[in-house]
Amino acid sequence: MPNYIQDPNNSKKQVPGPQPDNYYTRLSQLTQCTLAKSPNYVLVTTTMQDPFGFFFGSSASFAAEGMDISHSSNYEIIKAGTPAGTKLDFHPMAWSGSVRDAGQIQFVYKGGLDGSGRP
Repeated sequence: MPNYIQDPNNSKKQVPGPQPDNYYTRLSQLTQCTLAKSPNYVLVTTTMQDPFGFFFGSSASFAAEGMDISHSSNYEIIKAGTPAGTKLDFHPMAWSGSVRDAGQIQFVYKGGLDGSGRP
């Protein structure tokens, strides 16, 4: 719920105050092989040239296995050629891909009155 402040035109009334920063949706361009808070969804910003993968395990399994997507049961591999603008409705903890495709994956954290979704 927003904070209420005194109405500048009537001292006997209150009006909603300014929204906090966590009210707004935010995009996060994560570096490959970096563990992060699980997003609301993932957005592919340009067509991917190479296969890439998403990590769905715990932080403990991430520390133990590292980012070896070819040998981990906590990864889901996505094929090359995934088109720009693709919205992936899942909630990974990290992603890995080629150097050529670095910066093409964005984690989207939705804002709201309760601030959920912001890391």
